[in-house]
Amino acid sequence: MGVSTQLAGNLKTRVNICLNKLSDRDTLLMATNELEGIARALPAEDFVPFLNCISTTDSSEKSPVRRQCVRILSILSDAHGDALSPHVSRMISAVLRRLRDPDSAIRAACVDAVSSIATHVTQTPFSVIIKPLVDALFQEQDSNAQMGVALCVSAAVDAAAEVDASELRRLLPRVLKLIKKDCFKAKPSLLVLIGSIVSTCCVKNRSLLSSLVSTAVEFLSSEDWAARKAAAEVLEKAAATADRDMAAESKGSCVAALESRRFDKVKVVRETMNQALQTWRGVPDVLEEVTSPKGSSSSSSGYSPVLLSRSCSADRGSVTPRVTSMKSPVSSCSSTGSSQKSILRSYQDKKPCTLKPNMTESRKNLRSRVVPFDYPDVGCGDSLHDKLGNGTELEDLSLIRNQLLEIENQQSTLLDILQKFIGSSQEGMNSLEKRVEGLEKVVDEMSQDLATPSTWKYIYYDA
Repeated sequence: MGVSTQLAGNLKTRVNICLNKLSDRDTLLMATNELEGIARALPAEDFVPFLNCISTTDSSEKSPVRRQCVRILSILSDAHGDALSPHVSRMISAVLRRLRDPDSAIRAACVDAVSSIATHVTQTPFSVIIKPLVDALFQEQDSNAQMGVALCVSAAVDAAAEVDASELRRLLPRVLKLIKKDCFKAKPSLLVLIGSIVSTCCVKNRSLLSSLVSTAVEFLSSEDWAARKAAAEVLEKAAATADRDMAAESKGSCVAALESRRFDKVKVVRETMNQALQTWRGVPDVLEEVTSPKGSSSSSSGYSPVLLSRSCSADRGSVTPRVTSMKSPVSSCSSTGSSQKSILRSYQDKKPCTLKPNMTESRKNLRSRVVPFDYPDVGCGDSLHDKLGNGTELEDLSLIRNQLLEIENQQSTLLDILQKFIGSSQEGMNSLEKRVEGLEKVVDEMSQDLATPSTWKYIYYDA
């Protein structure tokens, strides 16, 4: 016992000497290297006294001392890994004590320390790391501490190999409520945390996704450019990770909001807005998907083709898609023929819809896919004409099918033209941005030249 106490005392003396040297600029580099060497070669029995030494520093110490005491936690995690599992709570407590520091470099060191702990100490449950940070997130009133703890939680979520999705799913609604409160000042940092939670694919509820999207859209018009950038990143992650059907419901509002804010005055925000806009444009629209009934197959026993018909409105001049399901019973050949004849009679009673060349509005409003019409095997030795009737009915069906194919080709042509127009517009905006940047550089150079006294010229005139 006496030997271990002596060794602990020697370790404490060495660490305190290094900390004192950190206060002097001349010995800063040497003390940093020595302290890092001690941390990397530290035996397991000396973890507790070493952590006590670096945790006792307070705000009266100089900034290099405070920063190095936090940075050494990252080096410990990297060097010893899972051996530090029993001491994770002590290390997180040391980080929390430094989050109120006004020096942004020290808060950045705290974020790096939490990220290193979550990355290398994998045997510790995720809740042990994140729970004290989450508690501090909802209790801190200091703006610096709010900013630091939000970024620390985000770093833990991003760095952890395995996260507790159920815990994050319960945390997200609380964070969405917290960001709307005036007492929480660090809005951009909390938006970064929301983006990290969304990236874990834990948003499985429609109402939760709707609340998330509405909150992010609201912060797109914030006066703080960091909040606008973080909100755009949240929307981009939501489009990439949310379920396709749920994302399609929010596509219209997100695209409209990003379109109105894509020309932000800050370049990095503009780039983020455009990336989020492209991601949301890639989300398929609900109206563009026509799926066949479940369990349908091409076999004669379970064949259930889908007929896509269209009805025209004379006063509006629009084309409305309608899906008609045709099921052929398999009990007997006579029942098959009668069902097909009844369907064909219903098509014969309806007049086919023809599109005139000047119906551009109806083509723009077209949102459907053409499903080819195929007949199942008739069987029982009867010909197709015997089952379908006279040739007039076949001609009507052929005419309808040709018209639908023509409509689909016209729609594809319009989409190609629209894509070309969007591409050329994007290229034009990029060219305009480059020209504006060039003009800004020229104006800066001119202002610098005018501010230099050596460039002034004095002209004297003879009397």
